[in-house]
Amino acid sequence: MLAILGMAALAVVLPGWFVWGPLGILAYAGGLSNSMGVFVAMFYLAPLVIVGVAGFPILCVRAARTWCLQTPKQRRSLLLWIMFTGGFGIPFVLGLAGLSPSLSDLQVRGFRHYAERHTDVEIIRSWLNTLDPNDYTDKHGGTVEERFMGARLPPCMASLRPKWATVLPDERGRLMVRLLWGGGFIGHWGIVVGQEDLPTPPSDSSPWGDRYLPLGRGAYIWAGD
Repeated sequence: MLAILGMAALAVVLPGWFVWGPLGILAYAGGLSNSMGVFVAMFYLAPLVIVGVAGFPILCVRAARTWCLQTPKQRRSLLLWIMFTGGFGIPFVLGLAGLSPSLSDLQVRGFRHYAERHTDVEIIRSWLNTLDPNDYTDKHGGTVEERFMGARLPPCMASLRPKWATVLPDERGRLMVRLLWGGGFIGHWGIVVGQEDLPTPPSDSSPWGDRYLPLGRGAYIWAGD
């Protein structure tokens, strides 16, 4: 029974390992927990993609040629190395071919679940509606942005601990607020809340393009540079 359960678990895990890989799994987990540490770890693990792309085909050829000559222990070791390099190499190749989601896709999907659990869109919008739109337009009709951070963050956003929140007019001159997380070398992500009919922008389908997913009426999440 244990052997059957083990094989079933392996059958469930392996497709995700070879389609998303450890970096993809980390990207989703980082979005799901909104953790900066996960993205820093991904940055340092990224060079292993080169090892995976180069090592996976070499190990597969070696397995095909020497399998019958190896001991059971050597076979297990070889299979583990194939799984390790394949987890880093195959998702990269699939991503280049457009056959698997990008790291940015996976991160923003995880972050949407985080935002759904922790963000009260209606309370943020109620606070936004207490502000005067005229304060965010200069005498020449230009846009004025205001940044809230630290002690200036209102309670409805302070619990989310963004780096900062920026209030600015949308395309119709109505106020919206843009919360931001992230950093320069790992990219940025965040939440935008505006009026109920604020549309969610279309995502950029390129590998490093900005991603947008709806969060609720007049609200969406984003990830990009």
